[in-house]
Amino acid sequence: MFTTTNTTLKDLIIFAYGIHTQQLTGAPGWLESDKFDITAKPEQPGIPDATQLRTMVQKLLAERFKLTFHREKKELSAYVVTVGKNGPKLAKNESGGNLPGFGGRGPGAVGVRNSTMAEFAGFLQARILDRPVVDQTGLSGKWDFTLEWRPDPTQAAGANAPQLPPEVAARPDIFTAFQEQIGLKLESTKTPVEVFVIDRVEKP
Repeated sequence: MFTTTNTTLKDLIIFAYGIHTQQLTGAPGWLESDKFDITAKPEQPGIPDATQLRTMVQKLLAERFKLTFHREKKELSAYVVTVGKNGPKLAKNESGGNLPGFGGRGPGAVGVRNSTMAEFAGFLQARILDRPVVDQTGLSGKWDFTLEWRPDPTQAAGANAPQLPPEVAARPDIFTAFQEQIGLKLESTKTPVEVFVIDRVEKP
């Protein structure tokens, strides 16, 4: 079963298509104000993987909310993830599991399991950073790794972070942590990003 409660349609669209809030335009105001409870049963038995789950919600949005949109490219301020000069420091995950895991370990710390780079980018833009995150690593497969950094309230996707404990404040910033701990490079830049322009949407 797929169940969500007290959720805006905007959040459902962002989840279903793995986009950042800045990638959604043309939305009427009620997409952010009206909230819905949804219980959905997959058409096929078994546990869906992340792609299948999103596809299921995409179909639901089209059927119940009559959602249609088109895509455009727009230059936005974003973060781009690439491989560092010395190569990635990641452990390959061969478990065959369907869903990725992102375990919070306090402020500025996350344990990533069974995640593709695209899924990790989606997690970063949804939970950690304030802009779209574009995966340009070219890495395929699923990975395990841990990342620890000093949170910067100006980068946060959510509310301002509380005062940091001394051991957290002593960590490197997220850009340095990317290079030192996982061998990837995180850059802030302007880059063409796919934008979803809503053509039609109705209340169910």
